[in-house]
Amino acid sequence: MHTYEHILVPVDFTRITDAIITRANELANFYSARLTLLNVLEDISLGNVAFGGTQKLGMSQEMKQKQMAMATDKLRKLATDLGVPINAALETVHTNGKPSEAIIQFVKDNGIDLVVVGNSGKKSVLGFMGSTAEATLKGVPCDVMAIRITD
Repeated sequence: MHTYEHILVPVDFTRITDAIITRANELANFYSARLTLLNVLEDISLGNVAFGGTQKLGMSQEMKQKQMAMATDKLRKLATDLGVPINAALETVHTNGKPSEAIIQFVKDNGIDLVVVGNSGKKSVLGFMGSTAEATLKGVPCDVMAIRITD
């Protein structure tokens, strides 16, 4: 049976985040695996532009650093509140592209062998899960577990 050694939870601080982290923490304990919580920050969207793309407002380096520090503090508080072990890694990265691209690259760079994402059970316009979760599922070279969250 395959055992997991490094589990990643992409965190977006939505209402289902707590349940996803709790489940991933249980799996990390079961497999004695490392657990990493990852928050991806992206430039502020200015909305859709011609030909289906989106325009983004670039942030200054100082603003990016402030945002990353705030997100890391928020991750630390969330991990503490949910009883995630102190040795869990808390990572915040910034992307100029799509969050899914940053998650996929993080997985490849850090030897992740399981990504745990959430699924509210509601169909999105783009597929069975949100577009970030779906793109992550298609792009990572490891297992992906979708946790069904019901209202």
